[in-house]
Amino acid sequence: IHSTIITTWYIIYRHQLRNNKMNSITKENKEIVIRFFEALSSGSDAYLDFYTDDSVIWTAGDNAIGGTRTKKEIIDFAKGVIDSFPDGIKFKITGITAENERVAVEVNGEAIHASGKPYNNQYHFLLTIKNGKIIELKEYMDTQLAAKILLGQ
Repeated sequence: IHSTIITTWYIIYRHQLRNNKMNSITKENKEIVIRFFEALSSGSDAYLDFYTDDSVIWTAGDNAIGGTRTKKEIIDFAKGVIDSFPDGIKFKITGITAENERVAVEVNGEAIHASGKPYNNQYHFLLTIKNGKIIELKEYMDTQLAAKILLGQ
């Protein structure tokens, strides 16, 4: 009986340790994503520090906005997008769910385009975080609105 109690206690203890470790990783990754969107909203290039040189950024859409880009490619692409909003885009997280290295985020983006047209888009991002950096970002949004405002389509 004594060894059964010790074995049961050990199994429960290991399970709690594993859950606490996963919970701390999940919490840390959520905080990284929140800071990423704060940096993105600031209008500075600080958001780039959240990527590694090997990060992959994918955006939904079958147009000039959509596709897969590396960090190096996103620098020029994002600069063109950000520059078309003189006061920047303010991103507001409306929902966040995380499990281990994956963080899903619902975001509202509000801005005024250089043309004077409002740009209020809704996004869903799925980010994969490893060692404190975003290694993959997937972006889903209203691509028709983006094309209309950004590409004049």
